[in-house]
Amino acid sequence: MVVKTKAEARANFEAAVAYIPDRYRAGIEKADWFTKASSDQAEKNYATAVADAIAKKTRQKGVRSVTNEDWRTAAREKGAPIIGARISAALPDWEANWGPMYDQVVSKVGALPPKVVDFRANITARLVPVVEAWKKAAGKL
Repeated sequence: MVVKTKAEARANFEAAVAYIPDRYRAGIEKADWFTKASSDQAEKNYATAVADAIAKKTRQKGVRSVTNEDWRTAAREKGAPIIGARISAALPDWEANWGPMYDQVVSKVGALPPKVVDFRANITARLVPVVEAWKKAAGKL
């Protein structure tokens, strides 16, 4: 597996600033935020994580009070004009916070066993350790 250096990853991310705003605008127009966000499964996931929301259903009520067009308008008018500048401004923090996690994952990737024919064995021996490395590096394991 070929792995980019942090400098290459940062350069790619930084180069993306030129086209992210237009892609963001295009995504807004195709997005259906309301359907998934107001679903029963989304509500179940949220309620599991936030005990208070189970009783009050505050998330679902809030989601249902905003239409797709309300969300799109706010995203177009507030998000699209500033996303590139915000990403550029956040690059030092992104690198400082993400870089050490990336280093840990790259070291795990370098030690993975070779691929085999059995996809389940690959998932267990190659994918699970990488996901665990990301979770551990992020302090979530």
